[in-house]
Amino acid sequence: MIKGGTAPALNSPGPMDLVSQAVPLVLDLGCGNGSFLARLAADQPGWNFLGVEKKDYRVRQSRRRTLDLPNAQVWHGEATEALQEVPLGRVVRAYLLFNDPWPKRRHAVRRLVQSSFLELLASRLQSDGCVFFASDSEEYFVWAQEVFTLGRWTLSRWVVEPDQPQSEFERRFATEGIPLWRFQARPTRLRADESSQANL
Repeated sequence: MIKGGTAPALNSPGPMDLVSQAVPLVLDLGCGNGSFLARLAADQPGWNFLGVEKKDYRVRQSRRRTLDLPNAQVWHGEATEALQEVPLGRVVRAYLLFNDPWPKRRHAVRRLVQSSFLELLASRLQSDGCVFFASDSEEYFVWAQEVFTLGRWTLSRWVVEPDQPQSEFERRFATEGIPLWRFQARPTRLRADESSQANL
């Protein structure tokens, strides 16, 4: 069962109750202060939204913003730990927005986008599920594209709709005139014959 971490549990029901419901599930992996998560949940009341954040004060901010939204929950912890608790094939969309780019090469292993993480994420997506990636770091953007491609994901340009809500970081970067780098990705599903050959 997903644990709430050290931040106080301000929402009810718990995250596991939310992800087990038979409605579309969206993940915001690294939800920050919850402004993006809250807008998504308010705009799509028939869907469920799970934000994941590891910093205590940001978890508290996110939970305050989603307190009155019954279809939104915030989990305190690492993205990989949360994904392990999500049922297979449940997620319709996942957002990876402005995660720490760890710009020093020796710190690249700390980046969220790694092959093992993408394998886990792909297993939780529905057959038509999609991941949306955005960063203010061109180097991390290129890195992420390479890791997704090596993991047999199909990448395409992410064209942001005019009514798409903005995260706190996106608003800040836009104000400062910092260019943003985006793509969307879908895992390539192996045919049954390909899968059997890969397991030989």
